[in-house]
Amino acid sequence: MAGRRALLARVRRLERVRESPVFMYLASPEFEAEMRAGVEAGRYDAKDMAIVLASVQKWARDRVWELWS
Repeated sequence: MAGRRALLARVRRLERVRESPVFMYLASPEFEAEMRAGVEAGRYDAKDMAIVLASVQKWARDRVWELWS
């Protein structure tokens, strides 16, 4: 019985969704500030980057990476 409980506990730990450091960065204020600075510097198109930034932030809010596992 103890072996079964240990196995179930191990499976639960393995099945936990891990936070993606990449998506955590994409949701951060630092990323947004970096993208806005890039637009102001002319590295990125103002129209396109506004859409890209909004999309990435929505993905981070909705935690879409949990759907991929």
